[in-house]
Amino acid sequence: MKIQIRRAERSGDTSSSGLWTVLTSGLFARRWLGRTAPRVPTLLLPSGRHTLLYFRTRGCTVCDLIDMKVAAACSQEGVELMIIDRYAKSDNPKDKEIYTQPGNVLDVGGAINTAYQVGVYPSLILIDRSGHIVMKDVGTQAAPEQFDSYLRTQFGALLTG
Repeated sequence: MKIQIRRAERSGDTSSSGLWTVLTSGLFARRWLGRTAPRVPTLLLPSGRHTLLYFRTRGCTVCDLIDMKVAAACSQEGVELMIIDRYAKSDNPKDKEIYTQPGNVLDVGGAINTAYQVGVYPSLILIDRSGHIVMKDVGTQAAPEQFDSYLRTQFGALLTG
């Protein structure tokens, strides 16, 4: 028996996560640690600030469960939060207005997801003040109801100064 995988192409979107990226997102996340965060023209990272890149996408149930927990942990610990949606939350034009606000990015075409090799949602990448990646988590490492506590612990252990 021969198995073929086909995916529907979105207009102008050729960067959907490759199977290799999806399969290795968690396995090789540690290889990102200590690297300088990739520069992507559509993502303006704040300089000199600890920043959490929170990759989510439409239809991600786990993302919906932890959204407020991620925001709360970042707020409490003084970490800049940048939410990167792979696709808009809905097709309603009013829902797309959120992407005009600072810290909310719609990754049209997938350039940011590709640069950071994100293929599984949610994914969280923590960048320190010097612009180096100090954490790359794929999926959730704690139950949704405890996720803010988990993140605050990570921030405390990984960020200095």
